[in-house]
Amino acid sequence: MAEVRVRFAPSPTGYLHVGGARTALFNWLFSRHHGGTFILRIEDTDRTRSTEEAIQQILDSLSWLGLTWDEFYRQTDRLEVHRRAAEELLRKGLAYEHEGAVWFRIPKTGTTVVEDLLLGRVKFKNSELKDLVILRSDGTPTYNFACVVDDSDMGITHVIRGDDHLNNTPKQLLIYQALGREPPKFAHLPMILGPDKTKLSKRHGAVSVLEYRRRGFLPEALINFFARLGWSHGDQEIFSREELVELFDLDGVGKSAAVFDEAKLLWINHEWLRRAELGRLARLLSEYIVQEGIASQEEVEALGEARLRRAAELLRERNKTLVDMAHAARFLFPGELPWPEEAKGLLAPELAGPLLKIAEALEGCQEFTPEAVEQALRGALAELGLPLKAVAQAIRVAITGRTVSPGLFDVISLAGRELALARLRKAAEDARKGAR
Repeated sequence: MAEVRVRFAPSPTGYLHVGGARTALFNWLFSRHHGGTFILRIEDTDRTRSTEEAIQQILDSLSWLGLTWDEFYRQTDRLEVHRRAAEELLRKGLAYEHEGAVWFRIPKTGTTVVEDLLLGRVKFKNSELKDLVILRSDGTPTYNFACVVDDSDMGITHVIRGDDHLNNTPKQLLIYQALGREPPKFAHLPMILGPDKTKLSKRHGAVSVLEYRRRGFLPEALINFFARLGWSHGDQEIFSREELVELFDLDGVGKSAAVFDEAKLLWINHEWLRRAELGRLARLLSEYIVQEGIASQEEVEALGEARLRRAAELLRERNKTLVDMAHAARFLFPGELPWPEEAKGLLAPELAGPLLKIAEALEGCQEFTPEAVEQALRGALAELGLPLKAVAQAIRVAITGRTVSPGLFDVISLAGRELALARLRKAAEDARKGAR
């Protein structure tokens, strides 16, 4: 195969969404698999709808996902090139002016055939196509025309895009023919549907790429998930970026629509949280604790790197996003923890004494490691003649504010001596009063 040159060409009229991100990824993977070039081209000729904010959002989204581009263009920098191409068609009699705009003449007879790498041969009767504006009255080019001129000038070999563009392809092929230029190969990706098999929308959870970052998803999880929206390699579900580059090609892309499944995205994200390097995960956890208003930057820093790493290690096992992990880490910081509804009634009055006894035993620990905590707690229970299960859940909720947490001795140790003792004594007081 000659050198592969592909492009992702978004219109900056809004955020980069799931469909656009998948198209960008498939182009990026195809270029990297074949040792080719990935071009980012911002199609900003629609001045009434394009915004600088949207352009920046696209750049930030692709950068966060790690989809680095080799060449960058803005269509508005090429307006003179588009005008010269339109003048060429006017000279050839293949275009005409009307009401200040330049129109392309569609042949009235014959058939235009799209040889699609995914869909096969698709035929369009020219008689069913209409003449189209290629230059607006303000001199700016329209999508179908600028797209052809730019793809041709940039040496694009493969146009990989959503199948919602299929109806544009015969018009573009006719423009290629009129300009005497060689068209690229086309591959139209099947659309992405919501779980109810309707067109994907916000109500299905399809939001901007950067919103997924805010919600605590890892970029490698998004890449993995987007890759599986219409592409497969056997039964494998979890792919690293390196594996995707090695394995991806168009023959693995399915012909039927892909279904967006947020539950699967959460599962994939959990898998990548568990695989994440611990130092990086601790740094991310600290960022999300601040983002979610759980604690200040100074309070997070006061925990120290070792405790943050231990927290990240424990909390990633039961939480599916960094936001979930951040909220589960609330117990590490001062302040009263609200008890969940299902924990009401756990603090029977007869637990007041045992909880105070346990607090006293923990206060006497020389070290506050999980092992030392377990030894002290079990020693106190032995003196009381109580099994661990009699108090475990009450202690768990008192320390963490949750009925489910990492191991009991781990969370007591992680909370630290001062917080753990204060919360156990408060729980004992509440039990004595029958307050919970």
